[in-house]
Amino acid sequence: MSGFAKQLYLAVLCTVLVLIVAGCSISQRTHEEEIRARASMAFDGLKAEESGEESTAYSNESRQAGRSNLIEAKENKTLQVKQGKKPDWTDKESELYPASMYLTGVGYGPDRQSAEDKARSEIAKIFYSNIHSRTSIFQEYLKTTSKSKEKVTELFDIEEITKVSTQKVLSGVRIAQVFQQTKPDNVFYALAVLDRKQSAMILKYKIQELDIEIRRLIHNAEKEEDKLSKIKILKEAIQQYILREAYDAEFRIVNKSGKGVSSDTGFNEIKNRLTTILLRDFLIFLSVKGDRAAEIHEALVEGLNRQGFSISEDFNKASVVARGNVEIRPIEFGAQEWKYVRWRVYFDLIDQKGGAIFGSIGKTGREGHINLSQAEDRAVLKVKKILTADIADDITKYIFSQQVK
Repeated sequence: MSGFAKQLYLAVLCTVLVLIVAGCSISQRTHEEEIRARASMAFDGLKAEESGEESTAYSNESRQAGRSNLIEAKENKTLQVKQGKKPDWTDKESELYPASMYLTGVGYGPDRQSAEDKARSEIAKIFYSNIHSRTSIFQEYLKTTSKSKEKVTELFDIEEITKVSTQKVLSGVRIAQVFQQTKPDNVFYALAVLDRKQSAMILKYKIQELDIEIRRLIHNAEKEEDKLSKIKILKEAIQQYILREAYDAEFRIVNKSGKGVSSDTGFNEIKNRLTTILLRDFLIFLSVKGDRAAEIHEALVEGLNRQGFSISEDFNKASVVARGNVEIRPIEFGAQEWKYVRWRVYFDLIDQKGGAIFGSIGKTGREGHINLSQAEDRAVLKVKKILTADIADDITKYIFSQQVK
């Protein structure tokens, strides 16, 4: 071979090698970009789902999920049922799908469908049990504060939040193999698998997105001057943090090292910010008119303080106004030796910022005793108890039930 021919050969060889390397790099980038794209489609509609709204992203995700299910259904139909020698994965780790690379679940049943369903559920159990353990700390926090206005257990549906996150991850589970045993009984076995690396990449990407969102919410809460809006923003931050921890629990499961993604924002930090505002800065102005008004006003102040609320005597400093009327009247009822009164209360709860009435309490009842004065006293005790509980509950729900705008 001449010198020129050698140079030409080397030049062509180098060009081919460069193209191969570049092709691998592009392929790798394309693979990662596809995973990130799937992650975005799987998670973009999450906020809309939590708020009960439907966004375009969520609709696209639903359609994408539907297409994925159709693809998997087609793949399952083409997946041949093996017979003969029992495969290794029915009793031990699969050689084709080792535990270092895949989460696996084995299911069996009298027909193929039930075997496949049980195989998927075996993987689901791993996630649900681990996430329940991880998020129990938040449930305990909500229980221990249930006697104050931080009673938000029913408003922070932790089970629903973790269910949403887990369903997203489990959408990546697929049936890899199906085996039919014909003797001594007819039994189907199915092997479900979940790619650890791909799932870890998707989860890490989402966790990082949530960390950014949590920091944004905390920053917005610091800038917000309106106390009610500040509380709502921090409530949203807590919800996002619980969701973030659910994803992190899932990440630890699929990550071979078992390690999670550390966060620079702790749950206690958000909780303490919220508690400080609730106990110190969020003020209620009480206006009570009608029968025994002063006594009922004093009892409401004491009762709401026990619930964790702070009362202001300055109308202009209050975040919420509780304004109402009490009426107690004697009535003829039953035996003459007993005296009865009928009581009626009506209160409006008003957001000071916009002047909107967000709650109304209307109750009526009857109390009796051997004399009119004691019957009236019993009515006042009942009114105090009902008003304190209902006002506290309605304000709590108003604080925590609305989404951040």
